[in-house]
Amino acid sequence: MNKKIALFGEYLLRLTPPHQKKLVQAQSLEMHWAGSEANIAVSLSILGSPSLYITALPDNEVSRSGISELSKYGVETHILHTVNKRVGTYYYESGQGARAGRIIYDREYSDFSFLKPGMINWGQLFDSTDWFHWSGITPALNEGLVDVCKEALEMAASKGLIISADFNYRGTLWKYGKSCQDVMPQLLTHCDVILADVDTAKLYFGVDPDENNLVNHTFELLHNRLPKAKFMVMTMRVQESASANQYIGYLWLDGTIYQSRPYRIDQIAERIGAGDAFMAGVIHGIRSKMPLQDAIELATACGVIKHSITGDFNIATREEIDTLIRQGGSGKIIR
Repeated sequence: MNKKIALFGEYLLRLTPPHQKKLVQAQSLEMHWAGSEANIAVSLSILGSPSLYITALPDNEVSRSGISELSKYGVETHILHTVNKRVGTYYYESGQGARAGRIIYDREYSDFSFLKPGMINWGQLFDSTDWFHWSGITPALNEGLVDVCKEALEMAASKGLIISADFNYRGTLWKYGKSCQDVMPQLLTHCDVILADVDTAKLYFGVDPDENNLVNHTFELLHNRLPKAKFMVMTMRVQESASANQYIGYLWLDGTIYQSRPYRIDQIAERIGAGDAFMAGVIHGIRSKMPLQDAIELATACGVIKHSITGDFNIATREEIDTLIRQGGSGKIIR
């Protein structure tokens, strides 16, 4: 446990209108730092699992602000500078009631987008790590980043690292001539731990799970296509509106499924980052060799509590998460 968890992805600046306004109404924007792998790195660090976040950023004051935010939560960083262009950005209109949330990406020509194979010394970085995490967002950006992911995965596998991935399909990003079906199945064959969802499993692999046995059959079909994946996890969300959900976590190992208790979430401050918080709980639980029922309870509680925290990072402490588990999500005041 002296080694770190390496995570690779784009660090993003998020701009959001305050008070659930639409962009056309806003006269100011709130700034948050974001990115799936960065979100997980922060959560892992707070849970007590040391993380190393690998990304590319321009050398300017905006980037230094973002790096400082990671440092505040104890995340170690390895920052590449490619062409000193710009920080990737996205705009987020948060949902309210029946109105769905909306994301607008502004990521072209970011420093991260110019990464190419050979720029990152994966062998050296992986000497201090025992786990590597990536997601389907990175290879969605361009073909050069597909090659970088492949390079990283092959090096991680050769060094015996545990490899995890979040399927993380983003339909608005696959615009460079390759489809997710062309790219993702081959990259995912390297993985030991995967976070999937039913719709993306259908998209990447063309599987057709039994609607009457959705979770179990999806895991079974994915295992047939990804036999190296020892652990598979997913969450199921019954969304009643933008502010009410039921949330359950599942973990699969060798045909056995461990299911968390269900949580009803009636008030949602933020949905962004809940899956990343869940994944951080999965990685921490498996890496800490927790009993698998405890691991899925921890991961699900991480996802649930993130709904109460504004911004992309799950900054809840382990004590707060354990309290949520004990209380079953009742939100009772601690005095």
